[in-house]
Amino acid sequence: MQNTQIKDMMLEVRREYEQRQGYEIDDKSRLNHFVQDRVALSNALRPYATYKEIAEIFGKNHATVIHYCREHEPMINSYPSYMVRYENALSLTSRVSERMAIVPKLRNVKNRNLQSELANIKRTIKKLQKFQKKIEDKLGINGDAS
Repeated sequence: MQNTQIKDMMLEVRREYEQRQGYEIDDKSRLNHFVQDRVALSNALRPYATYKEIAEIFGKNHATVIHYCREHEPMINSYPSYMVRYENALSLTSRVSERMAIVPKLRNVKNRNLQSELANIKRTIKKLQKFQKKIEDKLGINGDAS
């Protein structure tokens, strides 16, 4: 039952993400924007699902999703367009999971370094905030109003 709910949630996030982007993600394409979409969605969905469960919604294997998760930070550093995709994926994942009453899983994996994960999360938040400030500055928006 739980796995079906998670799969339904992930498929709904993907459907809403594609609707927001205005196109369907080509799971077989290696074009940069499709790869960025898959990486953004995989990383946004990761707290809720296993690598294997995420891989299934893209027709991939778990190793591909592991690779996507490892590519997250380099993409943040290299592609401003990835940041936008990731923010969209995060907000949709949060909204859909709340609507479906699904909470992130706490994984009890050996050798899991929670300090390292927390540092990664803080770095990601800091980079997202810098990116937000750049956009607000470009648009002439005062960031304090939000």
